[in-house]
Amino acid sequence: MRTKISLAHIKGCRPDAPGITWVECEQYLSTCTPIDRMMEIGDEQAFDYVRRHMLKTRGIDLSSYSRSFTMRVLRKRMNRVGTDDHMTYVAQLRRSKEETDELIKALSINVTDFFRDRGAFEALAAKAVRPLLTEKSSMGWSSLRIWSAGCATGQETYTLAICVAEELKRLGENSHRPLVRIIGTDLSSRALGTARRAEYTSEQLKGLSSKLIDEYFMAKGDMFEVSPSITRMVRFSRANLLDKPEQNFFDAVVCRNVIIYFSRGAHDAVIINLHRSLRAGGFLMLGRTETLMGAPRSLFESVDPENRLFRKKPSLDGGSGILRR
Repeated sequence: MRTKISLAHIKGCRPDAPGITWVECEQYLSTCTPIDRMMEIGDEQAFDYVRRHMLKTRGIDLSSYSRSFTMRVLRKRMNRVGTDDHMTYVAQLRRSKEETDELIKALSINVTDFFRDRGAFEALAAKAVRPLLTEKSSMGWSSLRIWSAGCATGQETYTLAICVAEELKRLGENSHRPLVRIIGTDLSSRALGTARRAEYTSEQLKGLSSKLIDEYFMAKGDMFEVSPSITRMVRFSRANLLDKPEQNFFDAVVCRNVIIYFSRGAHDAVIINLHRSLRAGGFLMLGRTETLMGAPRSLFESVDPENRLFRKKPSLDGGSGILRR
């Protein structure tokens, strides 16, 4: 019985299955499109060329991303620019700043909505934001700091601000109100530009009730602009989650649906950076499909397993709770 020939057998043009001849190998290769060869033979070479280009020109190390995810993105970009040859695409990357920008945009996971997974934000409000505000108000502490890591075009960051605004109502007018500062960061400068404009279409507001839209947005032509009561809480900046955090002492960090696209080593590095950015007793929220693995798991205690809400464990020197900045 003859073995069915495939690219897996002839990788590098070496027939290693019984009964397959060089002629058959050459004939099979002649029927493959260039994109087939890239997908099954040239992936490693294409990835290495693109990785070096991105590291040299933008300081982004694609080795930190899941290989399968990166290759899917590369294939989509090749299809978009109209080439099925990976070396042609690499050449275009080198001469086109615009295509490099588009690749960064594609690598940045900018799928986001207001109150995406409402149950998670309700849990965050009830189990993290509310106790933080209550304690800070009773102690007269000055600020509440939240980091929206991997914020894309800003919907998650503004969602957090709306959650805080709603919880502040519970404190009452005569209660001490801490200064709220929510920092949204992303790798994509283009996404951050959208976030800073704070203008969204009616379709993008589909996760919001009419009550929240009326209270926290203003109609502006065919767009809706986030109200100043929310935008004054928020600041945006560019950041790579693999770099040492420029800010720390956060009361809570929300990093949802981001680390699933990283390799295992990068996953651990990002979690450690998020841990460093939190004050003792601070909260960490991940996406529902994400979890803590390996050594970083021991740094947190679970608050709400279903909604992936964790709390930073007390420091070894005996410190506990929420530390004043």
